[in-house]
Amino acid sequence: MPNKRAGAIAAFALVVASMVGTGVFTSLGYQLPTLSSGPQIIFLWLLGGIIALCGALCYATIAKALPRSGGEHHFLGEIYHPALGFMAGILSTIVGFAAPTALSAIAFGEYLHKALPGLPVTASAIVVILLGTAAHAFSATTSARVQVSATALKLLLIAAFLIAAVMLPGKGDIRWDFEASTDIAAVFHPAFAISLFFVFYAYSGWNAAIYGLEEWDQPERTVQRALIGGTLVVTILYIALNAAFLHAAPVGDMRGETAVGEIAARSLFGASAAAPIALLFALGLFASVSAQLWAGPRVLAAMGRSTPALSFLTPKSDAPLLALGIQSILALAFVLLTTFRDLVNYTQTGLTLCTMLTVAGLFFLRTKLPPGTLWKLLLPATIFLAMTAFAIVRSVVAEPKTTLLGLATAGICALLWFPLHRLKK
Repeated sequence: MPNKRAGAIAAFALVVASMVGTGVFTSLGYQLPTLSSGPQIIFLWLLGGIIALCGALCYATIAKALPRSGGEHHFLGEIYHPALGFMAGILSTIVGFAAPTALSAIAFGEYLHKALPGLPVTASAIVVILLGTAAHAFSATTSARVQVSATALKLLLIAAFLIAAVMLPGKGDIRWDFEASTDIAAVFHPAFAISLFFVFYAYSGWNAAIYGLEEWDQPERTVQRALIGGTLVVTILYIALNAAFLHAAPVGDMRGETAVGEIAARSLFGASAAAPIALLFALGLFASVSAQLWAGPRVLAAMGRSTPALSFLTPKSDAPLLALGIQSILALAFVLLTTFRDLVNYTQTGLTLCTMLTVAGLFFLRTKLPPGTLWKLLLPATIFLAMTAFAIVRSVVAEPKTTLLGLATAGICALLWFPLHRLKK
């Protein structure tokens, strides 16, 4: 643990950068084939923000009751059973951080390729992962400085784009009038749950500050402010960005496409500005790669402390070098072996399950919470649990193969704990 701990600004930057990444710049293209109006899209992103905020409120309270690093690995292991904690740790490492690192890196490569066509997407993705790994290999203090700088750049770029979208005429052709029969019916269609999974992916990272909880200055207060403040800010940004994208470009140009941010910018500013805009988007995505490479290794480090067979993962300094290297290697493998859409659906199933179990754990922690706390959180906890369960069930109906594969992966990870915990150090 470092002598000088990172403070609230760094924690806030980590949460914002973990959330504002590939999701908001890519998800809209996969939502437009099934959602046909502006009200449907805006409600989808608002709903995602409300769910994330409910989760943030619950997590901030759980962090006070169980104040150790490791995130869901620590929470589920303490609340239920170490096997579920191990499951959460493996899922967080592989599908919670390594896969999103790869997704952000791929998006970085795609935007950079649009700016500089001579640079291959895969090669650029590999390079940005290696650069991010190097940036976080020194100390937690260095990681905080890198993250704050990268996040500040990203927020400035987003603010500039939003101001331009307000001032310039767009080419958007989506329907903005609310039609009750059509728009309400769309919410109950199975495809809405799939779109919600993409939104969950875009909002994932609202809990980023809990993974290195012990590294923060005044950790309980810092985590609460970072989770709640970061989620509120990102919700506003997401709604504004999606409205700007829909204002800027025709639906037909963005439907089914990944780089919707670049498409909207090209439509808004013209073809001559497309390359520099894409370059700026690529630079902003470095903050997302960096955030995943900062928070993720803390989970493996926590697993090393709790599982004797994995004690070699316990860091000898405040920078968990071996865990960082493992996450980087996994991310590089994902870059080379997977596609964007399947990876999002696959990863979100297990992660959604872990967050749902963590929030449900509030009811098992009631004796450790201050009097009246559980009643104050009853509504946000119920909303979070109901909506995450709805998304999982609807996803099973709409895309059973990918969703069930994600759930099966979670089950296998839990079962792995039993032979591993019998092994000596």
